Amino acid sequence: MGPLGDTGMAASDGTLVLGVRNGDRAAFAELYDRRARLIRAICLDETRDLHAAADLCQETFLRAFRNLGSLRDPQRFAAWLAGIAKQVCREWRRSRRREQTRLQNYTNLRLADGPGTGSPGLTADDAQEALAALTDREAPSFPALSDQQRLTLHAYYAQGCNVEEARTVLGLSRSTFYRVLSSACQRLRMALAGQEVRR
Repeated sequence: MGPLGDTGMAASDGTLVLGVRNGDRAAFAELYDRRARLIRAICLDETRDLHAAADLCQETFLRAFRNLGSLRDPQRFAAWLAGIAKQVCREWRRSRRREQTRLQNYTNLRLADGPGTGSPGLTADDAQEALAALTDREAPSFPALSDQQRLTLHAYYAQGCNVEEARTVLGLSRSTFYRVLSSACQRLRMALAGQEVRR
């Protein structure tokens, strides 16, 4: 059955849901056309991000399509769909908070340590200076870094790439990039402090 009922009137959401369950893909396209604006508005209100709202709207409809069989009352499709959208947005916010916390932890590697820490920290200027010195393999005050560590430092500090850009260029997972960056910064911090660095 298509989007129109037998009388030529627009089919209800419930009728369209039943049509989708019976294999009518056009019925789901009609549901999307009817409700996409509402779902995008919900996602935008939850995220305040146009691009994220568009992506989350698509995710909402994908989940709805996959789980349409669990909808007990087809006539309540719109409310059910809105509930899925809110859940998708909650998951997005939790993911963003985790990512922001993780990025903050590693962004702090770029800032000087506060007073009383016993370490000069590693500022962006320190990193640039250290990277320049690393071109001299005979410099005794700097640690031996692996090629991966040097490239990671160059991408993040010298080239000014953000984490996502740098790890993509280097072909590293996010967790591996963080680990390599952390170990490289630790070595440079120790070198800049004039401490002996052991491999």
